[in-house]
Amino acid sequence: MQTKKVVSVLLAGVTTLSMAMPVLAANGDPNLVVTSDTLYSTPIEANSSVTLGLMPANAYYQRTGFDSEDAAKSGLKVDSINAGKGKIIENYAYGAKETADGWAGTVTITGAAGQYGPASLHIVNTNNESAGIDMTVYVEAEETQKDVKASLVRAIDLRSDKVINETAKNVNVAAASKDADNPFKDSEGAAQSYPTAGDALYSLAEANEMSFEQNGGYVQSVTNADESTLKAYTTEDWTYYGWNYCVVRDGKKVAEGDIVSASVLEVEEGDSVYWAFGTMNQANAYFDKLN
Repeated sequence: MQTKKVVSVLLAGVTTLSMAMPVLAANGDPNLVVTSDTLYSTPIEANSSVTLGLMPANAYYQRTGFDSEDAAKSGLKVDSINAGKGKIIENYAYGAKETADGWAGTVTITGAAGQYGPASLHIVNTNNESAGIDMTVYVEAEETQKDVKASLVRAIDLRSDKVINETAKNVNVAAASKDADNPFKDSEGAAQSYPTAGDALYSLAEANEMSFEQNGGYVQSVTNADESTLKAYTTEDWTYYGWNYCVVRDGKKVAEGDIVSASVLEVEEGDSVYWAFGTMNQANAYFDKLN
C-alpha cells in the first residue's frame, strides 16, 4: 500500500490548520514525527549509514521537540523491525541535533554487508513509548541488479467507473537507474539499483502505451493509451482514493508490501504485481482475493 503518503498529506493539513497555536517543548508529547530534513523512506548507500532525525509532536502533529540536548540523546529507541530483518545491522547510534523546531533525537542506521532492499523500523519516544513512528530505510545494492521477468502486471480501477483495466504478461522489469524515461529514476524515495514493484508499473506503461506520475516514490496518477487518467483525490467526507499495490509471489501476498512503498519493494523473477485504484478497503478486499 501507499499508506505513508496518505498519512503525510493528512498530517500536513492538520499542521497547517494549527500553526497559530503555541508550541512548547514536551519530552512526552503524544506523537513522534520526522524533522524537516528527514524522509519517511530514506536510502542507505552500499556499505554506508544514514541518520534519521525525529522529535516529539503535540496532538496536532506540530513539532515540539525535546527540551534539551541530553533529553534528545536519550529520547529515541528502535523498538522493533517490522520488515527487512537482516538488511541492516541491529546496532544503532543515538544522538541529538538542534533544529529550527527545537531539539531532535537522531538514529544512525547502517546497512548490512552484501545486502540490499528495504527495512521498516518502529521507533518510539522513550519518554512515552505509545508515541512511535514507522520509518523505512532501503539499502542500495553495491552493483545494479539484473532485470527480472514479472509473470503479470495489472493496473485496475476498483470503482464502478472502471476507467482503467490494463494487463501485461511476462514483462521485463529493470532497476530504475537503467532507463532514463522511468519516472522513478533519480527520484527521492525510490530505489535505483534493483527492480521494484514501482518499476513493474513502468514496464506495464511501456508495454501498453501508458504513463504515470509519481512524487517521492508514490504513484499519484496513471493514464492509459486512451488518455483516461486516474489521479488520487479525497472526497468531502475525507475518503481517500488512490493507487495501491500488491505483489504476489508463489501464490502468496508479499507481506512487506503492506509496510513499505512500491518504489523500494524488490520484485523477483515470476512475481505478479497488481496496482489498484480505490479506497484502502477496496484495495485490501481485491488483494485478498488474489491469494
